[in-house]
Amino acid sequence: MGITWARRRLGRIGLGVGWGLALVCAPLLATAQGAAVAGTAPLEGVAWLQRIQQAAATSSYQGTLMFSANGVLSSAKVVHYCDGRQRYERLEVLDGRARLQYRHNDQVLTLWPATKVAMAGQRDAVTEFPALPAAADTRSLDSYDLRHVGKERVAGHQVDVLMLKPRDKLRFAQRLWADRETGLLLRNDVLSPGGEVLESSTFIDVQIGGRPQPEPILRAMKKLDGYRVLRPQAERTQLEAEGWALSKPVPGFQMVSCTRRPLDAAAETDVPVQVLQSVFSDGLAQVSVFIELYDAQRHKQAMGTSLGASHTLMVRRGDWWITVVGEVPMATVQQFEAMLERKR
Repeated sequence: MGITWARRRLGRIGLGVGWGLALVCAPLLATAQGAAVAGTAPLEGVAWLQRIQQAAATSSYQGTLMFSANGVLSSAKVVHYCDGRQRYERLEVLDGRARLQYRHNDQVLTLWPATKVAMAGQRDAVTEFPALPAAADTRSLDSYDLRHVGKERVAGHQVDVLMLKPRDKLRFAQRLWADRETGLLLRNDVLSPGGEVLESSTFIDVQIGGRPQPEPILRAMKKLDGYRVLRPQAERTQLEAEGWALSKPVPGFQMVSCTRRPLDAAAETDVPVQVLQSVFSDGLAQVSVFIELYDAQRHKQAMGTSLGASHTLMVRRGDWWITVVGEVPMATVQQFEAMLERKR
């Protein structure tokens, strides 16, 4: 199957922001803002992560994003407005096939100008830079040690540098650069056990704040003359209800969503192929498990691949084809595949 859903479309670059997050209580924010020395207690660690969450959800910003992994570079222009409880976003992919994406709250519209195809739908559960997953709170710190390790500059902004070191070998370390004034995440590196940068997401230029201007985004979402508009239906479900389960949980990971959707919304067929997607998170890293019926024409052989921090495993299981992908070590991906069981 195509893995574009699981690859977060442009890697870790922000094709969506974790909106609708709860605001952080003032005492926790004060603690985070005051943590100026290396070493962070668990409560202060929670405050750092929640401050980053709040900034992604409630800040207005615009700039250029860059994603790099294994020497492969991708870039995008992003404009994000927050106006009270309303969120608006425009993102333009600058490399390869032209693509634009617009968001108003949970409504997402993706345009491919060359083919005049538009896809409308709801934001999914896979959170992208500069947001962190909604579960990035105390549960994250069950799996990671967080430390404030210094102060630097990113894209002309003063930042605090945070290091998240995993407590086991099931996940990678991460280094975060958060704007000192607002908390907005300006850079995020995923690190190998040896400390090498596996992949990096960063603003190479960014302006934070400014008056929201949602009208151009709303107009673009309505101006679809000449476009073939696809509206794939994603249905929420439960893994167990679909006849599947994990025999044992992978330590630190919990399921955050499970949906059934068309595999290829653009395919002109009366009965589109369906895929089941379950997303698991440890509060920072995310793993997607895709399950679909085996098709000898599309599924040639089992394989494992990697790109930067992302590892993918594709295997046949009787009448089914399983794809597991996540920004975790291959051993973690293999655990998910091994623990997946067909119950009926």
